[in-house]
Amino acid sequence: MNPPQKIILEDSFVTHQKIHLLGLASPIPIFLAELSYRELNWKGDLLVYFLIGLFTGVVFLAFSKKGFIKSDGKLYKAKFFRGRVLHRKKISLQDRPVVSILKFRRSRKYAWFSAAKPDLGYDFNSFEIYILNDRHIKRDLLMRFSSEETATAALEFLSSGLDLKPEVYSPNFGYPVRR
Repeated sequence: MNPPQKIILEDSFVTHQKIHLLGLASPIPIFLAELSYRELNWKGDLLVYFLIGLFTGVVFLAFSKKGFIKSDGKLYKAKFFRGRVLHRKKISLQDRPVVSILKFRRSRKYAWFSAAKPDLGYDFNSFEIYILNDRHIKRDLLMRFSSEETATAALEFLSSGLDLKPEVYSPNFGYPVRR
């Protein structure tokens, strides 16, 4: 049994999303500080432990990174915090022998801004890794990246040690020829 291989690629959230997560969780320490001045029964203690766990989980999630894990021929999509696995999800490679990178142009709007520019946002390139069937007709998104270098590193990791071969996306919608 081989030890699992992992690759940690990039942050799970952009700065704007981290601000949202931490901003929503910011009342929790204030509430905990208020509770610390009171004498609590077992229910209050349970509430304090729950809130501490919730705040810690949100912080871990906000600063997590995304990547892949290969273990015994199986592929997992994972979230990491300081190199440790927070969560992993198995990816089914059944009938999907091909992996490819597709480039898309996307835009993201900011959630709050002044009345002067209510639709303020920015455009960016997105590099998405898909697993495909032989004819490239069916595709499943594995992960989305903000840089081409990161996507290329992920593609190299996926194509080594697994039965995935990298190809240029070129769907074949034609019907098979019968003879």
